[in-house]
Amino acid sequence: MQRVIFVIALLLLPAMITASANQNEAIASTAFGDPESSSVSFNECFVGIDTGGCDDYSSDDILLNWWSWSDETNSDWPDDDAKARAGELLLDDAGSFPTLVTNEVNSSEQAQSNRQAIIAELPIVTLSGELNLYSELGGHRIEIPVSMTPLKNLSDSTIMYIFLSNAYSVDHHNRELLNLVYEMKPEIGFSNQANNTTTTTWELTETHLSAAGVDFSQDPYGWSVTFAMFGSLEGETTNQLLYLEQVKLKTQSDNIDYDQFLVPIFAIIFCVIIIATILANMHKEEHGMPVIGGYWHRTKTDCLVVEFTTKQRRTEIKSLEVDKPWKLSSRFKSRFIEPNKSVEIELRFKQSESSECRLHIKLEVDELGVWTQFLAIASNHD
Repeated sequence: MQRVIFVIALLLLPAMITASANQNEAIASTAFGDPESSSVSFNECFVGIDTGGCDDYSSDDILLNWWSWSDETNSDWPDDDAKARAGELLLDDAGSFPTLVTNEVNSSEQAQSNRQAIIAELPIVTLSGELNLYSELGGHRIEIPVSMTPLKNLSDSTIMYIFLSNAYSVDHHNRELLNLVYEMKPEIGFSNQANNTTTTTWELTETHLSAAGVDFSQDPYGWSVTFAMFGSLEGETTNQLLYLEQVKLKTQSDNIDYDQFLVPIFAIIFCVIIIATILANMHKEEHGMPVIGGYWHRTKTDCLVVEFTTKQRRTEIKSLEVDKPWKLSSRFKSRFIEPNKSVEIELRFKQSESSECRLHIKLEVDELGVWTQFLAIASNHD
């Protein structure tokens, strides 16, 4: 029986590799275009609780709307980033919303005056790259490989903001908003020195997008990513809009070859059948070792959820250790899990690290003795 399984596995290996490669390919890619004209302003409207918006802006400008009222209205629209952004812009009185902010200045006249002061210096930054959309964990992530070069020396406070917005949004109470921001991510990991090129990859992670209610499968249309850089030229103190570009995000492939689509599907189905058979035989004939998995908690900071699913034998989790530089915030205490049970254990860490989180889990399984299992989880560090 084992030889037959080995031969089948060898025959299926090419198909499995093909299927795996297809899963690692981007669903869709969108190349950057040209930055917006120097005459285009970046407007952010913090709408009122009745979704009332801002009217005193030019239709030629870019406008993004922020929603800050999910707690008050039981809306499923995200509002954490809206509250964070309002704090950055020192908009402390939410009762004054709707409020329009132009180029990070409350007065559009002041924003225009600031812009005119540096118009002769433009362009200040060149940015090229693309938006790559991937499937991940039932959701999606966006990887953004970029090449960025300042043409002038910039201040250390310069920040590139990445905003993901949708042209038309409806919450589960049938409220409607145009150009609603779902995700905001600031980036500072680039050179501020003139003519120094930074090549890097920015990412909007699956955990953040899912937490914000982004589902490209259910709602694939109308998404855009806006890049807005704010800062000042070296030696200057006035905060400025230094770069602005809005890219429409493709969420579906332009071309699908029917034959290329069917081959991986049949290969995956066949592999699933074989693997399910092998796993069923292992379950019947061999160990009954518990199944261990893990994922980062959606809402709790630096909290890893480890799930143990026992089979037909009682299991004791004797110890749990983590490789450096990760550190648990408290010492793990042993515990028992009865047969055929699923238990989730929350592990809190002192802080997130950029390296992979590797756990060493020491188990004692009835009739099988003591085993050490290893679990590696990708870092949740932004």
